[in-house]
Amino acid sequence: MLRNDITTAIRRALMQELAAVGYGRLSIEAVARRAGVSKTAIYRRWSSKTDLVLEIVGAAAHGKLPALDTGSLRGDLALLFQVVAHALRHPLASQIIPDLLAEAARNPAIDQTLQQLLRTRQQEIGGQLIERAVRRGELPAGTDPEAAVDLIVGPLYWRLAIARLPLTDTYLDGLVEAVAAGLTVENGVPHQREASAGR
Repeated sequence: MLRNDITTAIRRALMQELAAVGYGRLSIEAVARRAGVSKTAIYRRWSSKTDLVLEIVGAAAHGKLPALDTGSLRGDLALLFQVVAHALRHPLASQIIPDLLAEAARNPAIDQTLQQLLRTRQQEIGGQLIERAVRRGELPAGTDPEAAVDLIVGPLYWRLAIARLPLTDTYLDGLVEAVAAGLTVENGVPHQREASAGR
């Protein structure tokens, strides 16, 4: 096997093993066996189980997203939720993410890395969405991007990791309306429109 093929095989095996047994029962031996490589091949690339998991999960979290610019706040939210839901519906993601979030409460290294990854990704995606809505006049310039991002992504993480309920199309459609309404009401947009209509 070529070097790149070995690394790819290890990454695939890790994700499959994490989904099957969780972080707590994960072992380098099992990953090596599933990948068809030696333990040495893994330790040559990563010094520990934690390093292996964090690097590979981090790389997956930074995967390329399509441009989320539909021309409207509701359209951007709908597209974002569909993209995220598609990723989270994958069996590996639906099993691995909740397990790692639970493990983060016991493992400071995982907690710190996950928090940084998730917050950076949230701000990158949600922050751009809010900036576009502000430029279009759908939200005022004073919109707090951090609070807005929490409102956008919070329900998805809650439903996936806590409630363990499916992300159905009906749920996502309702979430678009709820989040869009929450963002505009929180920032006084409806009142501004009413004031304009009364002039």
